[in-house]
Amino acid sequence: MLLFSSCSKEDDSSILVEENSKTATLSFGAVVNDLMSGKAALKQAMELPECSENAPATVEVILSLNGVNVVGDVGVPESINVNPTPYDYDSDGEDEYFTDESSELELEPGDYVLEYFQVLDGTGTVIWAAPIDTGTPGDYSGLVDAALPLDISLGAGVKKYVPIDVVCYDDRFVNLYGYLFFDIEGTEAIELCLFGNVCDENGRHAPANYRFDVWMYSGDAANPWGTALFDENDPYVNTIGVNNDGDDYAEPLCVFLPDSGGEDVYYGELYLIENGSSTLIREGQFTDADVTGLFDGESNTNYYHFREGCAGADSTPLFGEPGGGEGPEITADTQIYIYFDSSGSMNSTLAPLQEMRNTLLKDALLPLYDNDEDAYDEKVEVISRGTERTFDFLNIEGDTPDGNVISLVFQDEAVNVYTHSGPSWDENYPRTSTFESDITTLISRVNSFPANYYRGVIFQVATPGYPGATQFHDLITYVQNGTGNYSGNYGLSSRIEFGYVYEVNPGASAEYYRDLIVNALEDLGYDL
Repeated sequence: MLLFSSCSKEDDSSILVEENSKTATLSFGAVVNDLMSGKAALKQAMELPECSENAPATVEVILSLNGVNVVGDVGVPESINVNPTPYDYDSDGEDEYFTDESSELELEPGDYVLEYFQVLDGTGTVIWAAPIDTGTPGDYSGLVDAALPLDISLGAGVKKYVPIDVVCYDDRFVNLYGYLFFDIEGTEAIELCLFGNVCDENGRHAPANYRFDVWMYSGDAANPWGTALFDENDPYVNTIGVNNDGDDYAEPLCVFLPDSGGEDVYYGELYLIENGSSTLIREGQFTDADVTGLFDGESNTNYYHFREGCAGADSTPLFGEPGGGEGPEITADTQIYIYFDSSGSMNSTLAPLQEMRNTLLKDALLPLYDNDEDAYDEKVEVISRGTERTFDFLNIEGDTPDGNVISLVFQDEAVNVYTHSGPSWDENYPRTSTFESDITTLISRVNSFPANYYRGVIFQVATPGYPGATQFHDLITYVQNGTGNYSGNYGLSSRIEFGYVYEVNPGASAEYYRDLIVNALEDLGYDL
């Protein structure tokens, strides 16, 4: 049974022993602190939370035993219903809310720790929270007599009532409660695990010591740090040591991230720790789809494995190098595929594309090919394909040329291949099997490429008066933005390797197409 009171209690706990019971029954009382009295000096130094007048409906708790959560867990605390009718349970003149008995709180004897305690109203909104003592000056743990984590010792046959000091919850001051914001808001969490190696000048690998800072992405690339998902005073750092054989070892670092119903975008910074100093080695945006893409079944996750100063790329390009790295380059070893949709609806575009490749684009790119016309002619191709499989073209049809590669796709429609004719088709219409196969293969391949090896651009050709062209335009925007059925692993919203050019005129001049390509490549970071 769980008791709630709106004032402090003189009698903090009561214990009833049942001789024939081998288990202990635990119940809590939420004691809402009177923030208008007591600890006055502390209260003058901080803003106080506003209190809700809503009645409690449920409580959420996490209890651990020997460091392992046994009641509730991170992201999924145990929820217990509260009886909606209050009663003066202890005859002190104040009505208390109480819960029905919970089988989850019938426990074996032992020394438990209460890690988490929230009280919610009928809408699922947190109204009271037991603050956690994080050691941070000025947080709300100073407002209560006993902050979390709280040790609770249970003996056999005991029914134990433990009062829990709570304060009113106000999301304006979420960091002062000691919880990560997604803990206190009840959002589901997903786990990201990182592991790394560092190499010396001879290429010898050693386990890395590193720190990971992560935020919700603000939406502003120039100022990407949104809500912090870590404690600056106790950051995420992996454990290193020396084993019994005298070998250095490092443990992977796993962190929990909020996972809402829609797409979540995070911003992370990875620091290498050497000789007591930290150096930023990776940074960038990533999404919940990137994290779940590392999952292996329902209960396992693969590590994001970075390699600093080593031959070979990271296991997946989750982050970029600081400042975006050196960026992609066009050299004499760069293969450029210019795919043309030859299915028939945009045939007038082929001739100017070929003219552009043979003249104006050659003039623009030839210095990057060391002014070697043979190298340019060999490496830069216009390829006609009638299959309308855009993402197979972006995947360079499975080819992996030496050097690096750019795929440029000019296409106006993909009816029956990726889209369907008719007005009902939109981002919520079922994906075609060809689309699913092509885009998942593309993403898998791009994940395997070294940094800056690959870039791709879709040029959406706007053939006038053709409904399939409108659908293709919409398809590409869905994929680019990750909307509807084209989110997560079926979209490219989190990828930096792709560019998009819309409303391209069919049958235009060679100069027009040259300018489109040059601008698109510059937008992807190429220095032309």
